[in-house]
Amino acid sequence: MKYKIRKLRSIKKRQNSKTKRSGSVVLIPMVCLILALAIVGDLLQQTSIELKQLKKGQHHLQANWLADAAAQRAAEKLSHQQNYTGETWKVHPAEIGGTFPGEVIIEIVRTNSNSKSLTIRTLASYPANVVERVRVIREWPFELQDSSSNN
Repeated sequence: MKYKIRKLRSIKKRQNSKTKRSGSVVLIPMVCLILALAIVGDLLQQTSIELKQLKKGQHHLQANWLADAAAQRAAEKLSHQQNYTGETWKVHPAEIGGTFPGEVIIEIVRTNSNSKSLTIRTLASYPANVVERVRVIREWPFELQDSSSNN
């Protein structure tokens, strides 16, 4: 009888140790899976941030181009009409090959009414009317040509 009790105790000990081992065998892969998911989540978050920065850089470049084009537009208009004071130039996406519209406010700043020198100021926004837009402000000095020398 004592032998049977000892045998039963040893069987129970083996069963308990197997149960403890199987719990730890499941726990290790679970911890590894959680760590792997945390790393993948962090990588996805970093990728998302980098994509937003890239998009912002593209918008900034487009706003710079719009500001330069607006200055050329203003110079052209000033060469034909010296009383040009500026405008709000709305650019459609098809005109600039983009997916968003742009907008440029062109201002002509005159120091004196008699002076031939003035400043062309442009405020370019791309994309226009969007919260995440980029604004670029540029100023260029400009000299008006004498209209009498053209005749």
